[in-house]
Amino acid sequence: MSVDIAGFEGLFKTLSGIDLSGEGPLSVPWREASADAVRAAVEPCVALLPRAYRAGYSSPLSDSMATLVDQLDPITLETLAGAVYDHKASAVRPQLRRFLAVVSNLYRSFLDREQRATLNLPLVEQLPPLAMFQQSGQTGPFTLPVDSIQQITGGTVGVVSLPATYRDHPLLWASLAHETGGHDVLHADPGLVPELRRGVQQIFGGGHAGAGGQVSSGRLLGLLWAYWMDEAASDVYGVLNIGPTFGLNLAAFFSALLSGFTGTATPRLRAATGPDQAGNLDVHPTDILRLDLIQGVVESLTGLSQASRAAYTSALDELSAMCGGDAATVSLQGLIRTDNGSGVKVNTSAPMSTMKAAARTVGSYIATAKLSALSGHSIQTIETWDDPDELAAQNVMNALRAGQSITHVGDDAQLLAGATLAAFAGAASYSDLTHSLNEALDASWASDPVWSIPTPDPAWINTSILPADQYGPSVDITWRL
Repeated sequence: MSVDIAGFEGLFKTLSGIDLSGEGPLSVPWREASADAVRAAVEPCVALLPRAYRAGYSSPLSDSMATLVDQLDPITLETLAGAVYDHKASAVRPQLRRFLAVVSNLYRSFLDREQRATLNLPLVEQLPPLAMFQQSGQTGPFTLPVDSIQQITGGTVGVVSLPATYRDHPLLWASLAHETGGHDVLHADPGLVPELRRGVQQIFGGGHAGAGGQVSSGRLLGLLWAYWMDEAASDVYGVLNIGPTFGLNLAAFFSALLSGFTGTATPRLRAATGPDQAGNLDVHPTDILRLDLIQGVVESLTGLSQASRAAYTSALDELSAMCGGDAATVSLQGLIRTDNGSGVKVNTSAPMSTMKAAARTVGSYIATAKLSALSGHSIQTIETWDDPDELAAQNVMNALRAGQSITHVGDDAQLLAGATLAAFAGAASYSDLTHSLNEALDASWASDPVWSIPTPDPAWINTSILPADQYGPSVDITWRL
């Protein structure tokens, strides 16, 4: 097996032509935020939510409205309210339904009730997150996981946000495997992230500052990856959910995003991580290292053949070389916050080879560690990408290559994976691929167990068989008794 990435630069140019940080068609439906104005935007749309979401989300939101407006920043307020009022916005209704179908599929795969009962794992949050399209693209994709919502409103449902400029580009939604299949699921298992942080610090030799605030290189790595853990583990969940193509998609998305800010005409990933406005080190691993983190996961996929793992590892290596430029070091600058509220201020550069090796180690650890928070199981035990998933993704790619429908060819994760493979191989035009993917996601929403409208279950259906040559491709089966 091989993974064709000949179409990567063409895809990069296509995605770079999208105003990813621009504004979409939805404006915030109030001139000046007040409890009455936000309530007026939300309450007429509550009936469009399934009953369980009214109890778990919109009712607590309404009950908290009087204090929320004064407490929250405009983006968070828009996110909480938009998760309800977007359902009535005709400008984004079809896209929102597709978006919700993907969110539901990715989330439920990790929180499957039957699988967790078999493993004796408790289930904290049962409903998939709500979703909304943010007016401005400046913040990029993000999530307010269930524990954040509980703190803000007392609700029991998270929210995933995408910039409205992404609404017509479902290929970009593979990032949801990081947000929905990552952050939201991570925060649904109490104690999981802290345990992963402790484990990675032990791998590198601790993480506590020594005399005078000095930290050895090994301990700095432990401190650094513990600090990055929420984002790193979300990437790992992304791979386990939509497969190694998560890394391919991430490379295209991030390089296009960077191009929008820097104007670079060639795909690049950052080799430096700097401080935010408060001086804290960015909580995301350095862009170029995320491909190595993902490789560490890919190499640890127990259900995927060695040939497939090797092919994807080779493709990720090639992408890393293409996007890394000539950077020989990784630069770090900012304050690394620790659990006890203190921090270590760093302003250093580390050899690229050292940082890449550490990233692979961390990826493998997160994917394979037996965790007390999961009753002694690894994350892969709950959900992983295996050979049947890969076969489904390949079938999606082949159908797109042949100009055939991909509706019902795979679940949403497999659709996104197969579409990514087709885009990287240049096997289908971006517009044709998007059209096919939208059709498949429309069908997914219509049959989703959370969002679809229940229909009567008839006792008998009058069906007829079409001539074989009119029905479409068939499968040859050898029948034996």
